[in-house]
Amino acid sequence: MIAFDRAEPKSEARRELATVDPMSGIPLDPGSAVRQALGSEVLEFVDQWIERREQAPASWPDPDRHLVEALLRPPGADAQELAPLLELIDQATNTGFDTANPGFLSYIPSGGLYTAALGALIGSITNQFTGGAHASPGMTALEESVVRWMTDLFGLPSSAGGVLVSGGSIANLIAVVTARSRLGDHFADGVIYTSTGTHHSIHKAARIAGISASRVRLIDVDQRLRLDPAALQQAMTKDAQRGLRPLMIVANAGTTDTGAIDPLSACAEIAAETGAWFHTDAAYGGFFQLTERGQERLDGIERADSITVDAHKSLFLPFGIGGLLMRDRSAVVDAHEGAGAYMQDISSGDLPHYMEMGPELTRPNRGVQVWLSLQLHGVERFRVELDRMLDLTTSAAEHLEAIPGIEFADTPQLTVVAFRAASGDDQTRTLLDVLLDSREVHVSSTTIDGDLYVRFAFLSQHTTSEIVERAIAIVKGAMGLTNSTT
Repeated sequence: MIAFDRAEPKSEARRELATVDPMSGIPLDPGSAVRQALGSEVLEFVDQWIERREQAPASWPDPDRHLVEALLRPPGADAQELAPLLELIDQATNTGFDTANPGFLSYIPSGGLYTAALGALIGSITNQFTGGAHASPGMTALEESVVRWMTDLFGLPSSAGGVLVSGGSIANLIAVVTARSRLGDHFADGVIYTSTGTHHSIHKAARIAGISASRVRLIDVDQRLRLDPAALQQAMTKDAQRGLRPLMIVANAGTTDTGAIDPLSACAEIAAETGAWFHTDAAYGGFFQLTERGQERLDGIERADSITVDAHKSLFLPFGIGGLLMRDRSAVVDAHEGAGAYMQDISSGDLPHYMEMGPELTRPNRGVQVWLSLQLHGVERFRVELDRMLDLTTSAAEHLEAIPGIEFADTPQLTVVAFRAASGDDQTRTLLDVLLDSREVHVSSTTIDGDLYVRFAFLSQHTTSEIVERAIAIVKGAMGLTNSTT
């Protein structure tokens, strides 16, 4: 286990914390000196943790039983010192896997930008209420600048709006509820159409929204695992003959399994013809719109009625920052607006009330995290990094293709490479186990048409070409080849 190095703590901070009465602990409202001492200790811990990340394993063995027991111990009546608590936190982080580790190629990685974490600190300390613009017009304007940047990025009209939420699952739920509201209170005959490769959060959203599972129609995919427009039209025609109404079409702009992008323009056309709400789940792939290759592959996304995005995916931010963008802001407000008598003094103005655009009333200040990162780094740096992720993906696919006995689910459409051993699931399982056992990289698997596939997903700014080379070398070894064999 890599331990937190406290050999040379900052003496001033340690001395200041030593003055705190151990019996009463730190006051709920500490003075400046104690605040600075606490901050210094925590920032020292964070800095050391970041410095060692590059050498740390991508995943850890199962935690020791004694550690789990210590972590499960509830807080007591007496105050504790910061130093041993940081030690315990340090041990807690040395479990599971690190989603921002250079070798983390599982699921959809999250970069965990430091600058966004600073924004979260500012947002938490200032603790301003951003549910309604009346409470913090300044912070609302700051967040709205980010939302407008996003709607402009996707070519949405001036009527567009959006709301930052915890992630794609909540964004998809808001979209489903908004689409459902267009059918009124009697929506039992409304049908959601989506591909067999869509994210399970759509199914969960439908269930939460009171839509029967029998009203979620899974459409077959083509050879590239993209929704088949002909199959979609056929299913909608059959449902219309049965007296059912189209509620919404959900298209994917990057599936989690393989990164497949559904034919967005074709789906938009069908939605326009049938009156269905057109939603695009771009939680993973959306911000590739910043790149030329991404714009080409996401053609048609600008026609969506709603778009789910996740800044904690393709903008590299920490977990908890997703969003829903709407072609017409009024639609989502009509579906979610609500107020109690105690809110009767709230005024309306040019700035939006985000509490009217989803289930959250009280919400963290997500906007400052996105805003600070975009401002400090500049949008161009994100564009360059996303292009680099696409290049890493191409490189990994080319190296894998040169290994005898490896086959792909599809040519990568974004930054997921799904591959398997042509000999079958047993060898593919061996591949997966060898990669995971290395602890140098962490990968995940999926099942396509009953076959097991290993996934490489590239979306962490920490991942380099050296990681790709090492992962390929591990695959070669698992396939019985030397590092130099092609």
